[in-house]
Amino acid sequence: MRTVRSDIISGMLQNFIICVNAVIPSAIYLIIGIILRQSRAISEEEVRRFTHVVFITLYPFIMFDNLYGKDIAANMNMKLGLYAIGFTALQFAVSWLFVCAIEKDNYERGAMIQALYRSNYVLMGFPIAVNLFGKGNITAVAIIMMLVVPFYNVSAVILFERFRGGRATLGGVIRKILTNPIIDGGIAAFIVIILGINLPAPIENTITTLSDCTSPIAMILLGAALNLKGFKSDRKRIAICTFGKLVFFPAFGIAGAVFIGLRNAPLIAVTLMSATPVALASYAMASSMGGNGELAGELVVITTITSCFTIPIWLFILKTAGMF
Repeated sequence: MRTVRSDIISGMLQNFIICVNAVIPSAIYLIIGIILRQSRAISEEEVRRFTHVVFITLYPFIMFDNLYGKDIAANMNMKLGLYAIGFTALQFAVSWLFVCAIEKDNYERGAMIQALYRSNYVLMGFPIAVNLFGKGNITAVAIIMMLVVPFYNVSAVILFERFRGGRATLGGVIRKILTNPIIDGGIAAFIVIILGINLPAPIENTITTLSDCTSPIAMILLGAALNLKGFKSDRKRIAICTFGKLVFFPAFGIAGAVFIGLRNAPLIAVTLMSATPVALASYAMASSMGGNGELAGELVVITTITSCFTIPIWLFILKTAGMF
């Protein structure tokens, strides 16, 4: 009996170490960024500028690299795709109804709603998936990224236009989708695959190198972007959004994915889609579109730091249950 119990404890400890190890690289990159910012090696303006440069120049390569050379049809999981979009849309709707019920100020509403449903899936989720399954085994995760990211961008525009009294146009929405670097990288990969183009080795190697360096650079910049000064926003709003973003919605998202039979990389894709912190872009969106940018920025900081603890717990639960 003692041997069986010892084996169980040993297995659980090993599972926990695997899950923590998947998050440790991201946490280290964040810490490096925080140190750079606190030591004033990089300014806030430089962080903002470099983040934009990384987004428009490197993000297309990370998407292209994870789709190029893959059998898209074989990796296209329709159940996963439909569930990811369906759950994200439901998350958006529930967040909207809930926040409007508890918050009467439109200035606060946009930032709170966005914090509850818009995840940093690309920046934090994707690297963790790579650490768990290996770079060549997460094509399904990349495909889902192409589906979810446009929804985040478009819905956020509609959200803030609504609360500042404006109206999102169809042309503006389409332009937002087609000018997203992640989507452009995916489209380029699909074109190359459909046409059967084999890229020369030097070009392919260059793309792979650019893809590999994207996550570390982006995570360091995210750490440098975190403003660790005293928070001025209502702690109640921060607590509600943090709990909803990292605990409430992940619990339902993961449970639903397990119920419909998703396992391994597809299940982890849903987990990281729902359990990663508030997207860094939410701060810029709220600030530029009449929302409470200060609250949005504080939520990015709190959820990013807290997720370094909550994500390993979610992964540990699924690993112990034999889900991946």
